[in-house]
Amino acid sequence: MPGFQASSPVRAGPILNRRPRLDVILAAPRGFCAGVRRAIDAVVAALDRHGAPVYVRRAIVHNLAVVRSLEAQGAIFVQGLDEVPEGAVVVLSAHGVPPDVVADARQRRLISYDAICPLVAKVHREVSRHHETGRHVILIGHEGHPEIIGTMGQVPIGAVTLVTTARDASGLDLPRDMPLAYAVQTTYSVEEAQSVVDALKTRFPDVQGPSSSDICYATTNRQAAVRMIAPQVDAMIIVGEGFSSNACRLAEVAASAGCANVHLVADADAIDWEALPPQGSIGISAAASTPEISVNEILDALRSRYRLSIGSWKGADETITFRPVRIG
Repeated sequence: MPGFQASSPVRAGPILNRRPRLDVILAAPRGFCAGVRRAIDAVVAALDRHGAPVYVRRAIVHNLAVVRSLEAQGAIFVQGLDEVPEGAVVVLSAHGVPPDVVADARQRRLISYDAICPLVAKVHREVSRHHETGRHVILIGHEGHPEIIGTMGQVPIGAVTLVTTARDASGLDLPRDMPLAYAVQTTYSVEEAQSVVDALKTRFPDVQGPSSSDICYATTNRQAAVRMIAPQVDAMIIVGEGFSSNACRLAEVAASAGCANVHLVADADAIDWEALPPQGSIGISAAASTPEISVNEILDALRSRYRLSIGSWKGADETITFRPVRIG
């Protein structure tokens, strides 16, 4: 059952006892989701099978600590396939790619492995199906995000219109009776996506949606936990990269839920100590692309300045796993 679970305060000596007390609430679940684990495991498995180097097109997931760890094992990250030698091994990221990238890999005789998250692949299939049945697709997401680029690339140019806000949806210059369908970026804010969908349904009577939410289970669960914790604490730390969509959405959820002091930090070096409360309470969560080691580093940094009492807010249990990428 969801709820708060307290743990005993860390015992402290005389010097530590002079430090201010800080109650920490750790969000659970937090950090890696099944799709991220699958993508990282694919790179590691390719290195084990083929040896270094293994090339990776773009960041396998949006986290520099993950990228650096894989680089240390022999992965080389590139922006485009033109940087990959002919016949080399390449892994395509969890965000998904347009079909022309897959075709380019084949033409260049690369040994390629597609680590697309199965939930992103689900959105690709939905968009393709709606296009084949004659519906114009409204894609809800952030322009320029790799997942959006990959999803829009599944159908001809002009077959998809990208919207970001309910205002965008209300202002669409499309016939009211036009048959439409919508799809959603898997890392989008649950509440923002619903507001866009509501606007679409108000404006267009013939609009179809997915049979189940496009927003991935991990995004939903992490946002729900942050939404519960944020109103109860003096500050929230979201551990994740500023260029990570799911990390940015968690920070936005914390702020909209009532926490006026929200910090998005990739690591302990990025903590703004002056902006943290001198004592009191703080909530911590981590994006689906953030390794647990980054959370532990944040906790260690907090211990250097506070006496910590650590508890957790336990939300949904996550038991979902995905079949590994077949390597070899």
